[in-house]
Formats: sequence, structure tokens, C-alpha cells
Amino acid sequence: MQLTSVLICVFLVSSCVFAQQPNRTPTTVVMARNVKRSEPGWRYIGGSCTCPPTVPGQVWRDNGTWERKDKFGNRQFVDVEIVKAASSDETVEWMRRYGGAGGTTSSSCRVETYPLGDEGALFTCTRSFKSQLNYRKGLFLIRVIGDSQTLVERFARYALHVVPAT
Repeated sequence: MQLTSVLICVFLVSSCVFAQQPNRTPTTVVMARNVKRSEPGWRYIGGSCTCPPTVPGQVWRDNGTWERKDKFGNRQFVDVEIVKAASSDETVEWMRRYGGAGGTTSSSCRVETYPLGDEGALFTCTRSFKSQLNYRKGLFLIRVIGDSQTLVERFARYALHVVPAT
């Protein structure tokens, strides 16, 4: 009897959670398929975030991490966050405030404009992570973080190909 009650509760909670999800395949899952075809050594770990919205009119957010061992056995990783905003004005404002500005330098990071999407900024840092590329494409903000600029640039291009045109 208790097992039946527990199963019913789990089913009801799961139904509510899945009913609230938009009827779409997460963008990072589509991206993971493309990465797997081109570079089968990467392991994809899908994520979710209960953090506050990145932009006020956030429609959805996808998070994904890829990791693998290089030929020397060292761990490589790339984190990708894709946010869909309600308007492109929100993505423009986010880039203006947080995304980076061309030629800016701080004590731990160098920031330069990067030609990707509608607007991009590449952060090269000596502490914590080594590279971060933020860019926007219409309603979308894409943030790619990794331990090498080469990986970050490559995964930023993978993300650009799967982000819808609108």
C-alpha cells in the first residue's frame, strides 16, 4: 500500500514538472548530436538551472557541459549556456552591461570584440577559467566557457549553427 502511494506521488509530481516544460528539444541536445558526429570523444552532460533569469523576459535557458580527456590524459571541458529572451532589445542590453566591450582589460582578463553572431566578446583570463565567449544572435544569448580559446571558439560555432534564426 505504501509503495503504491509513493509511486502515485512520484507520477503526479513528474507529470506536473513535465507539463510545465515547453514542448521542444533543448538546443544543447541538438548541439550535442552535432558535436558527437564531428568529435565523438566528447561526453555531453545536459543541465538545468534554477537560478534567476539572465534577462527580465527570459523565455528559456539551456545548459550543457562537454568533457573529454586529451591525448595526454588531461581533462578538457566546455560549458555552454543558451538563453532565449523575449526581445532582441534585452540581448543587446545584456551584452552592453555584462557581455564585454572591445579592448577592455582588467587585472585578470583581457576582453576584445569577437566577430560572431550579431555581437560578440572574447574574454581571455589567467585565473579560474581560461576563455569565455559571449555573443548574441537576435533573441539569443550564448555564453561558452572553457579551458582553451580554441575549444571555446569551436563550441561557440557549434552553438551558432543550432540556434534558431528567430
